[in-house]
Amino acid sequence: GWLNLLQFTAILSVNLGIINIFPFPALDGGRLLFVAIEKIRGKRIDQKIENIVHSIGFSILMILIVLVTYRDIVRWGGQIIDKIF
Repeated sequence: GWLNLLQFTAILSVNLGIINIFPFPALDGGRLLFVAIEKIRGKRIDQKIENIVHSIGFSILMILIVLVTYRDIVRWGGQIIDKIF
């Protein structure tokens, strides 16, 4: 019902918020980490370096998503295909 849908939406939102704060480049936590480093150093980090780090982090994140999706398809795909046919 509606209550279950709202609970699921709330849990999903909280989980996404927690994961987004991890200090991983390409996520908001990665940007917060750069801001903290700039505050400690007292000067800005070169924009090109920050862009490279975020690009590498985003690439790693996309590779991780592809690998997890592939593993799920391999694990559950055969069972789903057997149920369909």
